[in-house]
Amino acid sequence: MQATFDAVPSFIGLFTSSVAAAALATGASAGPAANPVLIATVGTNDGFDIGLADATGARVARIAPGTYDFLVRDRSRLHNFHLASNEDPTVDFRTELEFVGEQTFTATLRDETEYAYACEPHWRVMNGSFVVSSRPLPPPPPEPPPPPPILRAGVTASGRPFLAKRTVAAGRYRLDVRDRSRRGNFHIAGRGVNRRTGIRFTGGKTWTVKLARGAYRFGSDPKPLTGSLRVR
Repeated sequence: MQATFDAVPSFIGLFTSSVAAAALATGASAGPAANPVLIATVGTNDGFDIGLADATGARVARIAPGTYDFLVRDRSRLHNFHLASNEDPTVDFRTELEFVGEQTFTATLRDETEYAYACEPHWRVMNGSFVVSSRPLPPPPPEPPPPPPILRAGVTASGRPFLAKRTVAAGRYRLDVRDRSRRGNFHIAGRGVNRRTGIRFTGGKTWTVKLARGAYRFGSDPKPLTGSLRVR
């Protein structure tokens, strides 16, 4: 028994039934100018797959308005392919549930309109949609800035503070601190920066700091900060 959208009321809101649109179903495109071909595939090896691709094999998500030939490759008697639109009642075609093979439908897709497709008996898990629009795509967002370089520092188990580099260029850094001492901490101070770990703290800390030209001091509290970092 052929499944229809009448049997699944929740799906009616996504698709529009139109008797007049059935006249759009044809065996092949007419006229000297060939229409662009979109290839629909459903039910490969009775699987729950459904999709729509262009001639290059790319998934159709957004296309220009115009008249297209939809080559439907229906590979299962368990599934069918139905395409329609709530916004455009002139487009509404399907393969029969018992049909297996290839069928071509010709449809004119309207600008600024969304179309959806699904297998009627399994529309909850077998569905997709695409947008028809003549508007140019917005430019891609700018690339995010690269992460700041890592500057390693810390305190040894014996309480000795260290900094992996003593001269760096001005800029933003990710200060990766490893504190292994319960008797000392790591403390760095200078223009715009004053960060430290706790005396009793052991473990890792990561700080993002902006280092300006000049000198920064580091060491372990409560002793004076005798270490020096030159920023050029």
